[in-house]
Amino acid sequence: MGKQIIHTRHDLTLGRNAEDLAGGMEAIQRLSRRRFLASALGGAALGVAARSALADKAVTTGQFIFPRLQFSVYDNTPDIWNVHPVGDVNLRLKLRELTNINASQEPKVVRLDDFEDMVLNPFVFMTSEGYFKLNEKEERNLREFLERGGFILADDCVYAAREDRFFRTYNKLIDKLFPDNPMRKIPYDHEIFHIYYHFKDGCPHMQGVPHGAYGLFERGTGRLMTVNCPGDIHCGWVNRFWSDGRNLEAIKMGINIILYFLSH
Repeated sequence: MGKQIIHTRHDLTLGRNAEDLAGGMEAIQRLSRRRFLASALGGAALGVAARSALADKAVTTGQFIFPRLQFSVYDNTPDIWNVHPVGDVNLRLKLRELTNINASQEPKVVRLDDFEDMVLNPFVFMTSEGYFKLNEKEERNLREFLERGGFILADDCVYAAREDRFFRTYNKLIDKLFPDNPMRKIPYDHEIFHIYYHFKDGCPHMQGVPHGAYGLFERGTGRLMTVNCPGDIHCGWVNRFWSDGRNLEAIKMGINIILYFLSH
């Protein structure tokens, strides 16, 4: 059958009062992504009931894990895939402080060329400030990861505080992998901007080119499979480059994206 999937999101709930929840939402949905698990645990060779049972059995940790994705970077910009890990630390801490999500505080790196490890982590974070080029294996793994229900949060670390190299490269990559379903700008009234905190103008912009966040929408369901932010919200998580208020907005947007993933 292959390696079992140890999922991270079984029945996590916010447990907040109704007035604390954005948009009047009273409860977060059950949070098992059976399709992701079932496909990784056996795919079409198993019946629906068997795959569902295996998926439930594989959900064991009861924690949300926030891994960083390691991938091939070819240009000479200084900030590559592993830039500012303290930003990840701060976001994990705020997840526990501002929600009741059982967020693991342990750092985790997932390599894009190791699909067996990727499928253990259905949410991954990807960032850099420069151009990048994946090899064929990495491209294949990324596409299959998204098709199985995995989610990638991509954020441009912004070269020279004003460019959009990573953002444009990531959009082109997704357009190449999904030629019939290109990346599109996420409208400001989309749920991801209002699921917990309200962002009437879309994704907060710290620096760089203000394109607005783009996403890949799953055919048939409209579910966001990946989100690409051009404005360096990750450096807002680092909490040393801008005002406390702006940094907190970046943290809140990160929380919104995670909650969107957990509830879809």
